[in-house]
Amino acid sequence: AVVSTQSTGILCCHRRLELLGRLPASNRLFLVRQLERIAIVDFVSELPEEISLSILQYLDPASLVEASLVSYEWHRLTSDVELWRTVCASARLHLSYHSPQPVSYYRAAVARHLNLLSALQDESGSEIRTVQPPAHQCRVLCVTANSRHMYSAGDDRKVCGWELGPNMDPLPSRTCQSPSCMDSTEELVVVGQYNGCISIISSDLSRVIATCSRHMGPVYDVRCHEHNNTLISGSSDCTLRVWELRTGEAVHVFRGHETMISRVLPLGSRVFSLDIARVNVWSLEEKKHLYTLKPITIGGKEGYFQPGLVHGTFLGGNHGNYDVIGVGSSSGVYIWKAADYTLLRVVTSPGYVCAEHVIGLGSLFIAVTYDDGVALIDTVTGSHTHTLRIPQFNNSNCGIWVNMNAPWLSGGGGVRDLPVFVAASHSGDVAGFYLRST
Repeated sequence: AVVSTQSTGILCCHRRLELLGRLPASNRLFLVRQLERIAIVDFVSELPEEISLSILQYLDPASLVEASLVSYEWHRLTSDVELWRTVCASARLHLSYHSPQPVSYYRAAVARHLNLLSALQDESGSEIRTVQPPAHQCRVLCVTANSRHMYSAGDDRKVCGWELGPNMDPLPSRTCQSPSCMDSTEELVVVGQYNGCISIISSDLSRVIATCSRHMGPVYDVRCHEHNNTLISGSSDCTLRVWELRTGEAVHVFRGHETMISRVLPLGSRVFSLDIARVNVWSLEEKKHLYTLKPITIGGKEGYFQPGLVHGTFLGGNHGNYDVIGVGSSSGVYIWKAADYTLLRVVTSPGYVCAEHVIGLGSLFIAVTYDDGVALIDTVTGSHTHTLRIPQFNNSNCGIWVNMNAPWLSGGGGVRDLPVFVAASHSGDVAGFYLRST
């Protein structure tokens, strides 16, 4: 029956072609022109606007820019603010999605990301070492380093490492299902993952020592705390978990956050955990909540915290040095005294919100990320002092590691042999920066 149906269909096609062949040339030309009009219909313009926008949101930022140049109608469709917000957020461009922004804001940010520089431009006189060939064949998600090695993890599900030295000799890479964040000690590398697991790997990446799997959502930050041989992790399941660093055994779980934990920071016998509305302080010894830090209202606007929770040391003159905690926010960088949680100041930078990602804090500088690089902000005045521009820089997650203990950054003198910055990029590059005080 199927063969009979197919034969009948073929016979009908032959008869139609035979009939078309009997038509005068002018009639055939008319039919061809009608068919051409149907074949080149612009379905994006013809469909309802809601459906067209739903289709366009699957484009990447570069393709969306090109689509806006196709026609007047496509330009009108691609001028939708919500479309740009969705596309930029899907591409993990670290922009301000909380406050209303015009389309020009997103287009300018995409243009900066698409501006592929032939070399790293640096205004601070830094020495740069880039891993060659590219560390990953895709976007690098997170990086870390210790005194001997530098590590990175990317969308290609690989954890890579290199020996710090003139040749940057590579370590054997390891497969990791869905890396999201990482930290390291001299002996271990810890990788948090979007599937809720945490992998503890030897420093030479030769073996997986343990896997922790108690979180019910993506792990957004992991920190090694060698002070008491523990590992701290924060997740979208709103829990803060403590693990034995070398075996991966669960030690304790802290609950008290209402939204996802984006950053954790161990400090002595305490651990700080950050979500968008608060910083909770917990006691690791007594296993209880100690204090809550919240943003204040500035200029009539209620603030909120951004990813970025760092520890620094301020020079106290005759009173000695004291520890401080820095947190990025919608209104500036909050700096609290770590001992008694006194708010020392909120550092703002004129004409620039220097609080998108706070990655380092010292007596002289606050290190923050922005669209295509890293800025050093004066701790007191908020003015820019140095800028590192990095092509295709990826700051959407944990794409940079900074060593604020370098004497020059922390207020002392001298030169370090270790990288001050290790940065990741969308193109798969990993670069180390050695910043000179000149």
